[in-house]
Amino acid sequence: MTTPEAQDSKWSILNKALHSSQSGIIVTDPSLPDNPIIYLNQGFSLMTGYKEEEVLGENCRFLQGPLTNPHHVDEIRSAISRNQSVSVTLVNYRKDGSFFHNQLTIDPTYIEEEDKYYFIGVQKDVTIEITAQEQLQQDLEEVERLSTPIVPIEEGISVLPLIGTLNERRIEMLFNSFTARNTSSKDRYLILDVSGLAQFNDSFGRDILNIYNWLKLMGTQLVLTGISPDMAIHMSTIEDDMSFILVYQSIKDALPKLKL
Repeated sequence: MTTPEAQDSKWSILNKALHSSQSGIIVTDPSLPDNPIIYLNQGFSLMTGYKEEEVLGENCRFLQGPLTNPHHVDEIRSAISRNQSVSVTLVNYRKDGSFFHNQLTIDPTYIEEEDKYYFIGVQKDVTIEITAQEQLQQDLEEVERLSTPIVPIEEGISVLPLIGTLNERRIEMLFNSFTARNTSSKDRYLILDVSGLAQFNDSFGRDILNIYNWLKLMGTQLVLTGISPDMAIHMSTIEDDMSFILVYQSIKDALPKLKL
């Protein structure tokens, strides 16, 4: 049987553990008006810059700001109204006005002796992780952009060398590059050099035809160079006539004919 002294010791250890946790921890009481904060640990103060006397009795909405997604706020409110757990990552604001990405988990806790619920919120600052993910996405988008460079080499003639893999995502990037290029410069010919393609899917022939039709709508003639035997086989499986597409062995072979 647990003695009162042992029970007090356990509660003391638990309280110290909660208070010294690096994660921000708060407890709110939904039975009181506006579901105010009734407990916060040191981690919350360090994370947000707010002291205990500034927070106790307040609703957590003071952490919200211009970049806080209202859908996340609605998700939290909906879960609390149903006494359900919820986990979201949202933008919150510190006392000094700076924002951080808050990985927030809220769980309802029922206290039988009081016959009521409390909500425990655990916060983790994941700004570094989110920023790294955003930078990685930007880097990937830049790599994709650079993977479809349209290079002007003569007046009215540009070259797009394809290297690596031609897949659905790459095709989409090609169309975006064509559109952007066409708004700033009108090419009579676009040489699509595929000699550097290491992989392409079974729809290669259809993809080339789609590119041809897309360029034709913009007043540009597609010219293919660097076709391998495997590529030629894939193109020959297309029922549509593709003989109208200009094909040369290399860019060097194509240029003299296009400048005539």
